[in-house]
Amino acid sequence: MWTAQTPLQDRLIATLSEGGYISDQDFSEAELMAEGEALVTSPLFGDVVEMLFKVWQDLDDPVSVTRTICFGLKRNQWRDALIHAIDAIAESGCEELGPYAKALDGRTGDDDSSLAIRIEAVAGLTRFALRASQYGPLAISGVMRLVDIDDDWVKAKLCRIVSVLHDHLNWTHAVDSLVTLSQSLVCGVEARQELGFVEMANAFRSEDFASMSACLAKSALWFDESAKFAEEAPRARMYGTVAAALAHALRFSEDQQAPDLTALNDAAQWVVAYNPSRAGAAWLHPPPEAELEWVPLLSTLNGTQKQDPFSFLAGAIQLFEKVRAVRVPGNESNEYRSPSGFSPAAQQGRLVGMMKTWLQGSASSILSTQGRSLIESRLASLSASPGKH
Repeated sequence: MWTAQTPLQDRLIATLSEGGYISDQDFSEAELMAEGEALVTSPLFGDVVEMLFKVWQDLDDPVSVTRTICFGLKRNQWRDALIHAIDAIAESGCEELGPYAKALDGRTGDDDSSLAIRIEAVAGLTRFALRASQYGPLAISGVMRLVDIDDDWVKAKLCRIVSVLHDHLNWTHAVDSLVTLSQSLVCGVEARQELGFVEMANAFRSEDFASMSACLAKSALWFDESAKFAEEAPRARMYGTVAAALAHALRFSEDQQAPDLTALNDAAQWVVAYNPSRAGAAWLHPPPEAELEWVPLLSTLNGTQKQDPFSFLAGAIQLFEKVRAVRVPGNESNEYRSPSGFSPAAQQGRLVGMMKTWLQGSASSILSTQGRSLIESRLASLSASPGKH
């Protein structure tokens, strides 16, 4: 329990408790900085930082303010306050993140700080790295400092951060870290699930469809392992179904799998209703309703009509981009950024699939017979000998 120590802190708490927010009209820069170190090591840290960034262009001494904020990043022991402060910095549009990244880097290795604080410092560095890739090595270094720590919360959150570094910053050793994490009882479910997603990303980075199918088969195995590791793992079961079906489709065999759509729908509904993001981790997750869209995509695999593998691939890539997007602040607003680095084979397969889907729709009725024939001929050429694309 924290109690205000000064009249200024009493006023700040009163303003916040009345549902308001700290305004520069009520609290001046000089007044706040007079108690700067006390404020940034208190539960008020995030609220103070948020206000200061809102009026950054009008500050009299931004260098001193930056120094004070960095002091808080290094010393504040209140997890929620630290998360709030990092959010304010990440979403401010600040172009010079270097001092804050250096402060958080020191915090990730600070043995005097709680593990809950240190993992939030790693998460903050990851957010900075999504804004500016030069901070990626600091985020990765923070991961490596914590990967062997035996703490449930830390390991579970670390799993998702590692896969973000793989998907968005091409960290090639992410799989090794996730395999290490998967050996732990405290995060075996999460680590195996993230390995499933990482192998899906690797599939879409593969140079040919045979390799793509092989990666998706690995993905399905990791999701199945995740499901076996827990009493309830509907998300892993759902994506195991997705990965296995797409792996089979990309083998271009004549037979077609027909997944259990009732079970798939039940799993997707559970994910939406009962799988909220962890505190301080909302930026890592898109709206959960996006995961419901897998159900209609796989509903075409009902055995009554053969699903075109390219159309299935196009839909799968589109949904993968959506459900694995992370929120990255821009200058004016947040944007959802999808995983990057998809291969020419995946991009070509996606284009073919989109065109085939369009040709089957009503919009293609505007085409002349000759125009349709030309497009179909071109698509046939693009989709021939799939293993060589």
